[in-house]
Amino acid sequence: MGTKNVVCPECSSVNAVEIDVESHIVECSQCKGDLSDPFTLDVSDDACMKHITENDIAVFVDFYSTTCGPCMAMYEDYEDAALGFGMKVRFLKVNAEKYQLVAKEYGVTGLPTIIAFKGGKEVDRVSRQLSLVELTMWADRLLV
Repeated sequence: MGTKNVVCPECSSVNAVEIDVESHIVECSQCKGDLSDPFTLDVSDDACMKHITENDIAVFVDFYSTTCGPCMAMYEDYEDAALGFGMKVRFLKVNAEKYQLVAKEYGVTGLPTIIAFKGGKEVDRVSRQLSLVELTMWADRLLV
């Protein structure tokens, strides 16, 4: 039995979690928040980098703008896709107009752009609106 690091969605502290408990509610050691919270997180540049580099679970980052039509059209599908993954894939959102450092670091030039990370490294990216089915299938592929 091993552990993996999971960044708390509430306080951003890193927690060592037993692998065999990922289907149960697991509390953060610092704030007692739910580490298995399946909801998307709107994050800053700093929080985004912490989730990318410190999580042992896969991370999706949706770079969006509130003035981008395809970004807003994908909003609900992205939110709904996150609900099925809990501590398996963390779904993040970064407002690229407000927080530009991470977008610049990863060469985001068009919106929406979603980048998938595993082990702190970019493994895939898509620069277009995706459906709920496409998002779910993509996240499922990250689990293998």
